[in-house]
Amino acid sequence: MLTSRWRSASLVLVAISVVGLAACSGGAGTSTGYTSATSAAAAPKPPSTATDVATGMRQIDQIAKQIAETAGTDKAKAVSLDGQIEPIWKQIEDTVKHNDPDTYLAMEDSFAVLEKASDEGNAAEAAKGSAGVTSAVQPYLAKYSG
Repeated sequence: MLTSRWRSASLVLVAISVVGLAACSGGAGTSTGYTSATSAAAAPKPPSTATDVATGMRQIDQIAKQIAETAGTDKAKAVSLDGQIEPIWKQIEDTVKHNDPDTYLAMEDSFAVLEKASDEGNAAEAAKGSAGVTSAVQPYLAKYSG
């Protein structure tokens, strides 16, 4: 006689088997149009071009400088500017990380400083974050000019 724990485990295994068989029975060469989350997440995005990365790095550097200029006087604007970095960085960060892991880490560290400085309205810290971005961007662009 099965205990309730074993009975529950057996039912789960049967349910998984039935679902698995149903998913596999689509037939050879047919597509259901369904893409699992794991296969979509596993598909790497194509690397950014050198030109895309150089353009993005320059944009981020300019935004960081604007944050440094505004953090002490217009916190809301600094926060808004800080929010513009991530969408640009997301497009190029994998390529930067692949090409130069140290630059990648320096940029990430500087972004954390900029975000905190923006949230706090701290001009001195924003200037440090901006300088960190510039210090990472310049040598990267000297090596990968795009």
